[in-house]
Amino acid sequence: MVEPVIAQRQIKLELSSQQETLKIGHASVIFQATVYNDSDRFASFQVRLLAAGVALKTRRPWYRLAPSVSSKIPAGDCTHFQIEVFDLPPITDQFRGAIDLTVEVTSRELENQYDREDLRLLVEGVQGQPPSLSLLDPLQQASPGDRALIAAEVHNPTSVPMTVTLRLTGLPEPWFPRGTQQTLALDVGKPQKVTFTCEIPALSQAPSQKYPLALEVTGPFPTVTALGEFFILPAGSLIFECDPLEQTIPNFGSEGEDLPEGTACFTLQFTNQSNVTPAVQITVQDTQPKRRSWFWQKELPPVESSTDPTTWPVGITLKELPIPLPPGASHAQLEIQRRRRWLGWARLLRFQVTAQIPETPITVRNETQTIQVQVFPIIPLWQQLLGLFLALGLGALTWVLLAESGHQGAVNSVQFSGQGREVVSGADDQTVRTWPIQNRRLQTQRPLGKFDKAVRVVQYRPVENDQVAVGFENGEVQVINLLTGQRSRLLAEQDDRVLALVFSRDARTLYSGHGSGLVLPWDITRLTALQDPPQQAFDVGFAVQSMAFVEDSDSLLAVAGRYNRLVLVDVTQTPKKGGKSGAFLSLPYPSGGSTDYVSSLSAAEQKPTLVAISDTQGRISLWDMEACLEKGGRCEAIDPPWLAHGGSPIRAVALSGDGCFMASAGDDGQVKLWSLDEQGSRRSNASEGRVLARLNIPFNAVDVMQTHDRVWVTSGGNDGQVRLFSVKLEGNRRPLNVCPVLAGDR
Repeated sequence: MVEPVIAQRQIKLELSSQQETLKIGHASVIFQATVYNDSDRFASFQVRLLAAGVALKTRRPWYRLAPSVSSKIPAGDCTHFQIEVFDLPPITDQFRGAIDLTVEVTSRELENQYDREDLRLLVEGVQGQPPSLSLLDPLQQASPGDRALIAAEVHNPTSVPMTVTLRLTGLPEPWFPRGTQQTLALDVGKPQKVTFTCEIPALSQAPSQKYPLALEVTGPFPTVTALGEFFILPAGSLIFECDPLEQTIPNFGSEGEDLPEGTACFTLQFTNQSNVTPAVQITVQDTQPKRRSWFWQKELPPVESSTDPTTWPVGITLKELPIPLPPGASHAQLEIQRRRRWLGWARLLRFQVTAQIPETPITVRNETQTIQVQVFPIIPLWQQLLGLFLALGLGALTWVLLAESGHQGAVNSVQFSGQGREVVSGADDQTVRTWPIQNRRLQTQRPLGKFDKAVRVVQYRPVENDQVAVGFENGEVQVINLLTGQRSRLLAEQDDRVLALVFSRDARTLYSGHGSGLVLPWDITRLTALQDPPQQAFDVGFAVQSMAFVEDSDSLLAVAGRYNRLVLVDVTQTPKKGGKSGAFLSLPYPSGGSTDYVSSLSAAEQKPTLVAISDTQGRISLWDMEACLEKGGRCEAIDPPWLAHGGSPIRAVALSGDGCFMASAGDDGQVKLWSLDEQGSRRSNASEGRVLARLNIPFNAVDVMQTHDRVWVTSGGNDGQVRLFSVKLEGNRRPLNVCPVLAGDR
């Protein structure tokens, strides 16, 4: 009979002691473990200490080894480990004064071989079970500069009082002026509240992120920990600038003046004044329509803007853009490469460079910059004049005639005067022009002045129409006296572009809406040559695109703009700290992303509660604000929003004074006129609007006016032209308070 073979144990463990005593608050317990290599090979050994109810991987260390892993020793040799227990193991059951520990030794080289020895740990100085601990608000958030209170509750479940120490970790200690550690005497059975005061520093010292909080309570018991999170909210802004705004190809004075190609370099400057490191997206769009050069070439459509550089206009590259943007100043290089013609004059190319930060509340100041590149021919103009004097003379004459017939840049704003005798317009060519109306036509324009920044909006002063307010790309507002020619400069914050202007109905106050979200009231009864910003300002929290008063008392101002935001502001109330007014009322307009805007809103002069609204998603809606003004009233559109221009972005809408007609203009190259009924709804027999113009250029501005027998519409587009349309009304007599209809609409 064959006897079974018993495997020989290859590892042997011996402890210097089978029982040790740990006194809480005194020195630690140290003992030795000796491991013998009874195998036939070299082997290294690893020791670990186990306690019942404790996971192998615990958050808090309670013992240490020296060494952590032994070096390889030969067969028959031994190695020594020193084991130090300096704290109670984090057991889950109630502690009763003695803990059974197990010392285990294993080897990487000797598979399935181990040895264990038991050790009894007696603990002195422990009065009972640990207290319970909880954070009152485990998910807390605050903004830079705030003072926050981190509160917790501690409960002593034992029958005797105890003294404990609480320590908060996770946030920088300098943020706590009173420290992150407190000693607390706990009464029996009564929960006690403890708070830590946190003073969050400025933007640059408080990055926006989630900080893990850990509050520990220690004493004569196993340590107890409560976990939570503290979120620093994003705050601040990003300043975007292009330097320079104008360049030439070639760069005169440098090499390569006679090369057929050249490159214009622009520096994109970013100043990150926030507590986040965002990923900025750059958009480059050619603002001029793509025309065919010769009759046999196809006419190309305008280049759409995109954050994808592969879809940018050909020859434009972006280099050295840091992603994400660090705090402080950063820069990138934008290069525009173009071929030069042999003959001709300099070509002026305009591009809009936009910086955006998607999916973050951080705003971009001066997010859109307009840059220009002049591309000069290879043969200088003076040499061309020697052989082509006649042709260039005719070209110069044509240029003068074109300059007299309109703007040399995109028209951004148009408006009829109160009597309808002229139209005022402002454009990217930095000019403001007036156009007299005679025999149903616009006559030769009269320039009001040449400025050094693009004009974003123009507005007649109501009642007298003796002044024109002009808002510029650089944030400045000027008021021009049409009788004397005197100009008054209203200085807002630099580079905070003006996108909307509106006068109060008594013509005493001018309100300017800015890209930063500020709405500034200006007293124009005491104008000076140079006027500083007003003391009070309303901050709506989004880039302002359009404004209008929606009641007769000049108290409620409708403000609309980025993210499809639409609010009512009570301008009679003094703004609180930070520009926030106590009477902001948000209206239930469909929300949008960072590239979505309510592009225009218009209130009927004789029915100020009737408001037309358009957005860049191609929607138009008509609202009766009277319900919004009533206490507890619900704001709703008269008609559901509709796609008015085939879904293309709509840039402007305007209501006639009696609210019977509405004009609209958009990127689809159409100008439309809409007939409304007495309630402000579209007439069913004219629900698609009457098309007044259909061109291959985007329209940016529109205004409408009604006389006794006609409806007049003026518009401005990217081709620099101001146009006038008129439509005859059906019949000359109609009952009072009844809206007329256009001829042919019945």
